[in-house]
Amino acid sequence: MKLTLIAGTIAIVGLANRFAGPMVNLTNSEPTGLYLRLPGRPEPGGMVALRPLMKHVVAVPGDTVTVSAQGTYINGQLFPHSAVSTTAKGYQLFRFGTYTLQAGQYWLLGTSPDSWDSRYIGPVPIDLIDSTIRPVWTFANDYTSIVGP
Repeated sequence: MKLTLIAGTIAIVGLANRFAGPMVNLTNSEPTGLYLRLPGRPEPGGMVALRPLMKHVVAVPGDTVTVSAQGTYINGQLFPHSAVSTTAKGYQLFRFGTYTLQAGQYWLLGTSPDSWDSRYIGPVPIDLIDSTIRPVWTFANDYTSIVGP
């Protein structure tokens, strides 16, 4: 087994493949802790590991996403803590408007308002999603109660 550190995330890579096994998140984007990589497609309410980030899947192909200064609305419901951060750290926000996700597109949000996610990059293509994940053991980051709209 090999221990890999990439941008604050430790992944223990086994013999199976990149889609299975434990990983540790050390960033503030999601709660610090141990996560399990799982096989399968992204689903609403689930989480995914990007290469190498972790985010919540809040919208899937066919969903309608409205982006505004008040936050992100998924099929008309405001997603908790999705308002644009007042400390955008110089990042350019994705255009405000309403979008219908196409096949292979996902809208991803971190639990922190400062998370670099679809608020800045828009829809994420399936090709950038490394695997689905599930939290196993995490530490609170003040936004851990997020489950979705």
